Amino acid sequence: MNPSTKPFEALLFDIDTLLNVSQAEQVLWLSASDASAIENYRAQKAVLGHSVNVHELKPSEFEELFSLQQRFDIAIVYDYVEHLEKKDAIRALARLRDFLCPQYCLALTLDEKNWQLSDLLSLGLSRVSSYARADHEIALFKYSISNYKQTPDWLNADNWANPKMWGKYWW
Repeated sequence: MNPSTKPFEALLFDIDTLLNVSQAEQVLWLSASDASAIENYRAQKAVLGHSVNVHELKPSEFEELFSLQQRFDIAIVYDYVEHLEKKDAIRALARLRDFLCPQYCLALTLDEKNWQLSDLLSLGLSRVSSYARADHEIALFKYSISNYKQTPDWLNADNWANPKMWGKYWW
């Protein structure tokens, strides 16, 4: 086990932290379990007089994901992709990324036969942390359009063809 691995109980705390950072009002919850895991976040927002709308989808309602027209502030994917074929899970994650929300997090067990790190990195996800559970580790990944692609240092006027002549002549 990796020494930086957190206990499994910290997973829900980290998901709650991601929700607080995003200040989400519209949440899409994709899971085989109910959305009681984010009740703490709902209670915090209720104290402030804000409502949080949570739309829940189970793996058995997979096709409904593609008929959703509403945009969400964030999606939480927990115990969902494990119940789908890999190609369907990739379609679901791409649908979240491309149409439904600007950010989402995914909790998933990485293993040699199903999911590798490269599969998730290719979807634009970045690893947040790892959590120990009985005989395996669960990894938490996050996608956010705001930090998906950082602007490289070379992409500015100082490094173009002849930076000393920039702004002096117009051809």
